[in-house]
Amino acid sequence: MTHKDWQISNATMVYDQSIHRRSGMYIQNGRIREHFQLDSEDPSILNLNLHGFFVFPGLINGHDNLLASYYPFKGNTEQEGKKDGMNHSYLNWLVWDNELKASSLFRERMNLDISDLYQLGSYRNILSGVTTVVDHIPSYVRKPFENNLLPRLLNDFGISHSCCSYSLQWGNGIRQEYQYAAERKLPYVIHIAEGFDEESKLSLQRLDEEGALGEYTVLIHGLSLSEYDLDRIAKAKSHLVCCPVSNHWIYNSSPPIAKALDRGINVCLGSDAAMYGSTNLLEDMRASSRNYSKASGKDLSAKTILEMVTSNPAAAFQLKNHGSLAVNSIADFFVLKGKYPQDPFRSFAEAEIPEIFLVVRDGYPLYGDASLEKIFSVQDIELDHFSIHGSDKVVKRQIWDNGKSLQFLTKETIDQKPLDFMPITME
Repeated sequence: MTHKDWQISNATMVYDQSIHRRSGMYIQNGRIREHFQLDSEDPSILNLNLHGFFVFPGLINGHDNLLASYYPFKGNTEQEGKKDGMNHSYLNWLVWDNELKASSLFRERMNLDISDLYQLGSYRNILSGVTTVVDHIPSYVRKPFENNLLPRLLNDFGISHSCCSYSLQWGNGIRQEYQYAAERKLPYVIHIAEGFDEESKLSLQRLDEEGALGEYTVLIHGLSLSEYDLDRIAKAKSHLVCCPVSNHWIYNSSPPIAKALDRGINVCLGSDAAMYGSTNLLEDMRASSRNYSKASGKDLSAKTILEMVTSNPAAAFQLKNHGSLAVNSIADFFVLKGKYPQDPFRSFAEAEIPEIFLVVRDGYPLYGDASLEKIFSVQDIELDHFSIHGSDKVVKRQIWDNGKSLQFLTKETIDQKPLDFMPITME
């Protein structure tokens, strides 16, 4: 597709932790080229008047597994220590994974093509304002889909599964994968302390002994990190991605968000896989606030929550010119109607899917209200139509080799039993 210049105006734009009312921006070649105030629009190009709606940077989902974009697995509710289907107390990820893979739900999921699952994961993210996803899985799995999804996938990083004897054998070994990342100034991504057995508790120490704890290290989960571990992470200037919803769903536990923030650790948020209990990243934003308040007795500021899904992951994953609405940044943003017209930050922290008005990636509109169809047509974007809670929506059509249309996917899954992360009705 060829970019066509366009602009938004009369918006409440939120960037540099400040609120800019009656503002607009000029979008050219997929970047934000200029900010301006109302009545300074370029009359020669297409203009979208947002009538005060909020504009935020596109969200960056710091941890997902698109292959597990399916119905949540509730586990064995009879297991000792569980009170109900929402309280899971697994020792580590392997115990959970073994139970999941022995389930009828997993066999049902396996009937879908990989491309179907990636499409579902793509919709899950774009409907919640996510424009970049870190799909933590070996490159040979995700590579066929990197250029075909609505949100972009992080396409190059060092990778390990975890640091324990039962780790999946991803990559070329911890030391080599970290060196690969550091030499290229790329992120090195690994699960850490995901569980409560002795190996999980010692996993950060082992990672450090391998020489892989540094400024390019991105640690996922961190449930059993000790106070000393957190001090080492802060000293190494490593990054932490927390997934509060899935952590509660599987382990009945919470990541150390408050302790990490108190140490100045760069904390990001991830939704983890849909099968692990989280509907979308918006839910994890709300959960992070509850988690922080319970742990610290204080409120987590909405500005901090915004950072944890924009500028913080942009820094952690070495994404230059992302996570911001600054001039010359990549034009990734979303427009939110919001519950509180005078408080964009609170509106952001409590955002829900029906309130998202438009999602733009690389300057292209990908999803939004049906009333915006002209914005899509100017960019020659083919659309699918559906509704969310009675509101008519449009989304860029996703079809590639072996992929299925949105209508087919909904017939194959959603019409049988609704997916929480796709509350849609096809027209």
